[in-house]
Amino acid sequence: MKRLLGLLLALAMVLSLIACDSQSPTAVDSEQMPAAEPSEAYEVIQEILPDSEFYFLEDEAALAPYYAEADARKDAILNSPTTIVKSDTFIPGETYTGTAYYVSPNGNDDNDGLSPETAWKSPEHVVWGDVQEGDAVFFERGGIYRLTENCIRLISNVTYSAYGEGAKPVLTIAQENSAQPEYWELWQEGENGEKIWRYHQALSDVGGIVLDDTTYAKRVLEWPTPDGWLAVDVLPMDPVNGLCAPEDPCTNISIKSAGEYRSVAEQLTEDLTYLSRVDLTGFSYPMDFYQDCRTGDLYLRCDAGNPADCFNDIEIMSIQISSHGDIYGNLLDGYHADGYVLDNLSLKYYLSNALSSNLDRSKGAVIQNCTIEWGGNSLFQCESAEPTNNLCLIGDGIYCVANHVTIRNNYMRHSGNACTFENTGLPAVNLGTYLVEGNLIENCGQGLRTYFIDPTFENAFDALILRDNIILDTGNGLNNACAEMPAAIDLGTDGVQFAKQFEVSDNVLLGSTMAIFRISQHDLVNMNIHDNVIAQSQDGVVICEMPLAAPEISWHMMKDAIK
Repeated sequence: MKRLLGLLLALAMVLSLIACDSQSPTAVDSEQMPAAEPSEAYEVIQEILPDSEFYFLEDEAALAPYYAEADARKDAILNSPTTIVKSDTFIPGETYTGTAYYVSPNGNDDNDGLSPETAWKSPEHVVWGDVQEGDAVFFERGGIYRLTENCIRLISNVTYSAYGEGAKPVLTIAQENSAQPEYWELWQEGENGEKIWRYHQALSDVGGIVLDDTTYAKRVLEWPTPDGWLAVDVLPMDPVNGLCAPEDPCTNISIKSAGEYRSVAEQLTEDLTYLSRVDLTGFSYPMDFYQDCRTGDLYLRCDAGNPADCFNDIEIMSIQISSHGDIYGNLLDGYHADGYVLDNLSLKYYLSNALSSNLDRSKGAVIQNCTIEWGGNSLFQCESAEPTNNLCLIGDGIYCVANHVTIRNNYMRHSGNACTFENTGLPAVNLGTYLVEGNLIENCGQGLRTYFIDPTFENAFDALILRDNIILDTGNGLNNACAEMPAAIDLGTDGVQFAKQFEVSDNVLLGSTMAIFRISQHDLVNMNIHDNVIAQSQDGVVICEMPLAAPEISWHMMKDAIK
């Protein structure tokens, strides 16, 4: 009986609900519900970045296809074949018209260089006078070419590429693989197993130590004084929430004196950190460490044991002095050449820039299918005893190569700015098209940076096209002590319409420690940024906007980009 009554009560309740529902308005599907009015912040972001897709970095499932796309692109670039051939017509990046020369680690500089069997050995040989415009230089794959005399000065309309099988040929200023047990002396061992090792020879300022091409030792920054090395505190900045460096409100860090001189052991408090302490005898301000090139001790903490027993490859980036007394930290010098081609080369372990030029040269250059990896930091200009953010000179990848230039299908990682130009006081007119497309960039201080500050350079470029690039994890890598704002794409800050046509589209931009974009005041410069995929942390910045007149910087937050 109780069960029957229960069933009758349940039936009555169902009938009552049906009756109530028939007298109420029809239910509305959640997708048909009227959307809440978008916020003003949302509207501004949509105005600056129309037709873009926005995701939170925490949404791993949604971002998985883009990371898979990045992996596929990396694999394609690393394994790209050499397809450049001889022809009667020079098509940059496809053909050459002159003589082919060959360089191999197993070559001999007394050879003629005209075949793989009679290849030269020294990479510097390519600037000794044999190579002329229209020629091609092929480096043997799988080889590592250590520049012991100077950076390579490029020649106009010459193609530099690779031959043979295997990995791309590596050009570097690192003088040797330092994974040799006899190179490291156990200098001090602590009670808790801390082990500090000293390198076997004095080095000029060390801007980076790369371990097995996969990770790096972190530099502990110090400030030079006539009394020794002053400890500094590296303070992370958070300008969005009001914490910034007075001299630069959008810097990544601020460097302040710790007020004391510390021992090596007191400074190396973490595993895989290092100190580079050059001799400060007779030191006075101002001092440019890049030009003065003092040498001193390198200390590396490696608790697991002798660094050479822990790693198969240790590459140390330091300022180099050739046998002729030349000081260099670059790999390739494009200051005096136009129309050259870099194809299927690996530019690694450099200190200043992998490739340097200025805006009035390198016209018509093509850089394709290359890797540009591991640019170091260096002490730079020390103006006074008070530490400043001028501490670091960062190693950029491609610097100021922008005049009618094509940069495509390259893999760039762990550089200061992967690909950048700025006006350097030289004339900047009739610069044609600056095309950067199809590249993969990760763990760089900045991804793509285009930076003019002089309003007289208005419309210097016909077109600036940044298209179909994948930029990952900006500001989180070897150069994370850089004092410039980490941004996936930095389009300048001073309201200069330096290109008649902007096209910033179809890029995938995933993650930045500060901002995805830095731009000048958006109603002054037509930057035409659209159809990009953007992911940032929920509390992160999607756009840092620099007003031209007002001192206030606008921080457009990721949480406002998604309804």
